[in-house]
Amino acid sequence: MRRRDSSRPAGLRDQRGLTAVELMVTIAILAILIGLAAPSMSRFIVQWRLANAVNALTGSLRIARTEAIARARPVVVCQLAPGAAAACETAAGDKDLAAGWIVFVKNDRDPKSADSLSEGDELLLRQDALPGIAKITLNAARFVFLPNGLTNSGATGIKFDAFGFETASTTPWARRTLCISKPGRIRHAADGVDCSGKKE
Repeated sequence: MRRRDSSRPAGLRDQRGLTAVELMVTIAILAILIGLAAPSMSRFIVQWRLANAVNALTGSLRIARTEAIARARPVVVCQLAPGAAAACETAAGDKDLAAGWIVFVKNDRDPKSADSLSEGDELLLRQDALPGIAKITLNAARFVFLPNGLTNSGATGIKFDAFGFETASTTPWARRTLCISKPGRIRHAADGVDCSGKKE
């Protein structure tokens, strides 16, 4: 038979668990902590998604340049056409890679016919749309890396914008800029800065 603890007052001997007041105070403290953590958590998620998109495109561009040199053939990076397995977008607005992109080898060695895959071309990579990215804006419709490793256009910048952060002046951390030189070298610009070093 269990003995009762006579060292405590009679009213406290049989009390177990939390009172309603203690539970309410605990929930209130937890709600305050979640409220303080939520903004920094959403910023972390946005920056993680941007970094993921930048890394994915950087990797694709490096593969394209390496394959162009190794195969001695032009390699194209272009916007993936909606609903297509492997075709370049040719309509207006084909300068946004947020919908996804493809990388392919032009086996006919003609960079002027780089509008889309044709007979004999080889698909190297397909990247579908990445979550949380509103725009990946290019200056040109596509990149073509020539067999000497150079691009078919001059230096260019690619801008990455996250969903829901349209005001660049108040949220420069919700944007990324990737700069590509004529020889195909890639560098990342600082938050909210374009490839020339000016504030956007």
